Amino acid sequence: MPPTQIRLRTAILLPFVIILLFTIGIVFAVQNNSFEEIAQDTSRKQLSSLTSNVTLELQQFLNIPFNASLILSHGISFNRLYEVGDTSKVEQYLLSNFKDIYLNIPRLDAIGFGGEGGDFVAYRKENEDDYTLMVQDKRTNDNLIIYQGSQVSENIRSVFTEYDPRVRPWYAPVAESRKPGWSEIYTNADERQEITLSAQAPVFYLEELVGVVVTDVKIDTLNAFLIEKQNEFNAEIYLYDSELRLIAQSDTSGIISKGTSISPAGKRLLTTESTNPIILASAEYAEEHQLSIRKTVSRFTTDVAGQRYFNQITPYTDEYGLEWYIGVATSEHALLGKLPRSQRDSWIIGLILCTLGIIVGLISFNQIVAPITSTAAAARQLAKGEWDSKMPKPGGIYETSMLVFAFTEMTNNIKASFRALRHQLLYDSLTELYSREGLTEVCDRRGEYNGCLMFIGLNKFREINDSLGQSTGDQLLVAIADELKVLFEEDCYIARVGGDEFAVYLIDNPSDRIIDKNANKLVQLFSSPFIIQKERILVSASIGIVADHLERNMMLWLRSGSIALSKAKRDKTNISYYKPEMADYSRKRTKMLAKIKDGIEKKEFVPFYQPIVDLNTGKVVGAEALARWVSPESGVIEPKEFIALAEESGLIEKLGDQILYQACADAVKGMNEGKWGPEFHLHVNLSVNQLVHADFTDTLRKILSKTGLNPNNLTLELTESRIVENDLVTTANMQAIIDLGVHIAIDDFGTGYSSLSYLSKLPFDCLKIDRAFVETLEQETLSTSIVAVIINMTKSLNIELVAEGVETREQAKMLSELSGETYGQGFLFSKAVAYDKWPATLTV
Repeated sequence: MPPTQIRLRTAILLPFVIILLFTIGIVFAVQNNSFEEIAQDTSRKQLSSLTSNVTLELQQFLNIPFNASLILSHGISFNRLYEVGDTSKVEQYLLSNFKDIYLNIPRLDAIGFGGEGGDFVAYRKENEDDYTLMVQDKRTNDNLIIYQGSQVSENIRSVFTEYDPRVRPWYAPVAESRKPGWSEIYTNADERQEITLSAQAPVFYLEELVGVVVTDVKIDTLNAFLIEKQNEFNAEIYLYDSELRLIAQSDTSGIISKGTSISPAGKRLLTTESTNPIILASAEYAEEHQLSIRKTVSRFTTDVAGQRYFNQITPYTDEYGLEWYIGVATSEHALLGKLPRSQRDSWIIGLILCTLGIIVGLISFNQIVAPITSTAAAARQLAKGEWDSKMPKPGGIYETSMLVFAFTEMTNNIKASFRALRHQLLYDSLTELYSREGLTEVCDRRGEYNGCLMFIGLNKFREINDSLGQSTGDQLLVAIADELKVLFEEDCYIARVGGDEFAVYLIDNPSDRIIDKNANKLVQLFSSPFIIQKERILVSASIGIVADHLERNMMLWLRSGSIALSKAKRDKTNISYYKPEMADYSRKRTKMLAKIKDGIEKKEFVPFYQPIVDLNTGKVVGAEALARWVSPESGVIEPKEFIALAEESGLIEKLGDQILYQACADAVKGMNEGKWGPEFHLHVNLSVNQLVHADFTDTLRKILSKTGLNPNNLTLELTESRIVENDLVTTANMQAIIDLGVHIAIDDFGTGYSSLSYLSKLPFDCLKIDRAFVETLEQETLSTSIVAVIINMTKSLNIELVAEGVETREQAKMLSELSGETYGQGFLFSKAVAYDKWPATLTV
């Protein structure tokens, strides 16, 4: 064999060792990572469980004192026990509750009452289940006297002059807020001078504050409570307030300062002054990273005497004003037991076995692995992402050459696939603009978010696809993308972020003038039609603008832009600037949509009926069915609260079908019962969203068949402006409805385009004059009014006219003078009422 073959066998040793060591490193890294994940996951679960347990028991710990204050305040108020200068009745009431209920509760120190007259009475717990009475009223000459027993007597323990309960920390805040709550932690004014926390509840006679009930909690009982939890869970636990001063901790070292420059003697220690090294390390870390400002759960690790500790700080609040923090710390040994040592032992054993394996491998494979050295080196470079590294060269061995050629071909295929996939991810395949992911990546890579995002949404693009075809719609999107590229040549990024949505991100902190200028550019762009395959297509757009955004993540910018765009679609200007409160509106809108959907499923939407009257004869000739939402929770909800939202979301189709079916069924029922005559005309509003639906005429046919209503008795009302917007799509469907024998009315006539040339293109047989024109009728200008113009303009069309919003007899008279065949509808005759409340005899 050639000498090169001999050298090739010896060359296998080095890559073998490298690969083996690399594998060992990966195994150790994965094992170490897995160990760390286990440790973090276990600590998270353990600390969260412990914190939840402490939180629940702390709530129970504090609820009894607070409930005591609430119950006692209610009893004093209800029975009117307090009289200024005389606390004897309150004294007896407190005594019966104190000795029978609260005396044996260790955490309670005293229960008392302070009156607006400066009076005070309380029972304080002593050692061995004994208690003493404290009184200040006329009986004590307005001095605070602490007696030896539970009654007023000569046996006095202490006397305090000039004591005023109304200025104490447990009284003044409640007197100001007039609500129950927790006091700040303070020092009692008696001879004990103990640190205490008070539950306080106001006492009212009617709405007048007459005093405050206070229930003191011994702070040292909190320490005992936390020590009990520490013994149970083998963890250090401590409580501190928003001033970072200790409230309690799970050891006996105490929380009261003996006197420092920061904490004078008698004041509670700061958390960073704790003598417990574990709590001290946790507090120093929390202060350094300002964790208390975040108001969220924080987890971290500290090192104390070479031992790792897992820590969690959790805010604790309640509805009565407490703002505390619960700190919990447990050691790695207490958490994981022997697992860390077993981990280290396994590493040592693994290293020994791997070393033996390397030695055996070197001996065994020294003669057979050399041919893959260069291939392994190249593979290692590719694994690091160095795509331009040199490929291995084929050697003098056939098998080695095949390996090198196959490796090179595979690498080239991977490179090509990677580039293609990345291009598909970052760029929109139709417009060659950035995709949503591409815009996010390029902005994140840039790092600075000091620009302005303009989020552009095409209005009713789906209708263009439906009427002209998806191919034309795609070409329109490409044309819009090309125009955007021309409008924004530099200093911006352009992306197609949705089916009919585009985004333009202006960089380098554009001024308000530049933002307005670019917004006007977009408005002008969509003011002219686009030419697609020699066809002029006019498409409008809404623009949501996000500026001065604090987030440093393009996905959040895009979400805010989408919210602003939704607002823009509802505004007449079609332009909206993002404001933080829009996110709240978006959430409320989502909740309202869910309620509407639920209401449709539960058939809560029903028709109410408003009569249509012949203005000459006063005869009721028909009625308009108006949608109402009869909610079990909110009662009758007007259409303005849900119609627009239902149309935007597409729910209007199901809602409208329900109203149409029920109205037709009611009309048949009304005519059968004699409530309405055989020539009765039922008017039902029809959304354009229903009309453009492909199978609406089939749905209408089924409703007429199922309810048995004669088509000639039904008139469907369409809003004029909405018809114009969809003229190409709706005309054919309107004709199909006429062919069924159903009438069509143009609603709110005069508020849209209103031209004879436009009217001549539409199949209809009734016009409804908008209430805005009826309201302005005056006898002096009657002949030249808008209503007169409409009546004269439509005389040759042979259609019915219905005037909406007739509220006075003068208006009815003037309408009758203008045309002898005009019908009226409005509050003059009746408001809209439910079917079963339609009057048996309607007098007009």
